[in-house]
Amino acid sequence: MDNKIFISKLDRLESIVQELSKKQDAFIEKALMKLSLNSKDIYSSEEAAEFLSIEVKYIYQLTHQRKIRYSKKKGQKKIYFRKEDLLDYLNGEIMSTTEDLENAHASVWKK
Repeated sequence: MDNKIFISKLDRLESIVQELSKKQDAFIEKALMKLSLNSKDIYSSEEAAEFLSIEVKYIYQLTHQRKIRYSKKKGQKKIYFRKEDLLDYLNGEIMSTTEDLENAHASVWKK
């Protein structure tokens, strides 16, 4: 009976160690991302959300509401953010998106 209790406690200890190891890996990954943000000029949605300390869903709401400027290549879904545009958003400046600027330039050229 003592042997079964010992094995049970050992199994529980092993699962706790594995859980702590996963949490540590996640923490290290997040810390490395935060450290790398200062050296970048272009951010993915996830990085921009981390830079602004908001949820990724909220980044998409801001782009939909045209409160933050973003860039994307035609035919692609992934969007990118410039560091200066994120800082402008933090400072309260509402800007048009690159798509708005392209459309404005396109309408000038069509005339």
